[in-house]
Amino acid sequence: MCDIEQQLITAAKDGKDNKNFGHLVEMHQVTVRGYLRRLTKGNTALADDLAQETFLLAFDKITSFNNQGSFKSWLLTIAYRSFLMYIRKQSSNPLTNSLSEDILETEENTKIDVIRKIDIEDAIMTLKKYERSCLSLCYSYGMSHSEISHIMDMPIGTVKSHIKRGKEKLKLILSPEYEEMQC
Repeated sequence: MCDIEQQLITAAKDGKDNKNFGHLVEMHQVTVRGYLRRLTKGNTALADDLAQETFLLAFDKITSFNNQGSFKSWLLTIAYRSFLMYIRKQSSNPLTNSLSEDILETEENTKIDVIRKIDIEDAIMTLKKYERSCLSLCYSYGMSHSEISHIMDMPIGTVKSHIKRGKEKLKLILSPEYEEMQC
């Protein structure tokens, strides 16, 4: 954790100035929204709503952050739990699959790069929610297995299993043989 982030957390805990927490939001909103976008299968509006809920909960609970582990991990834990609560409430309303806006907005990407990223995102969206979450935390956000275990509140062995199964499924889906089988 960097010194500036630690100072902002300490000041936010003191509650003297809400701007400190606002700076923490600015530092972590891309990470939280990106993670939730993956969990919601690219539903940007839902991811933004859940991110807002995450930051509101974090603001209310900032005094419970005990500086063990990273602040980012703590926020992603709240985000994951917000996502699970949403799923429980909306279990009859399946999430829709849409293209990720950030892929399409990047102009410097070549057409092949965009197509490859879309294929990978589409493949990731076919995974089960636990596999998708574990893989996203591991490869997109560089979290260790123990950090993922803490965020998702599951044993490390289960995290490793979800990552392994997810990678195997992605390898199968993204292989040329799989595309030929689909035709």
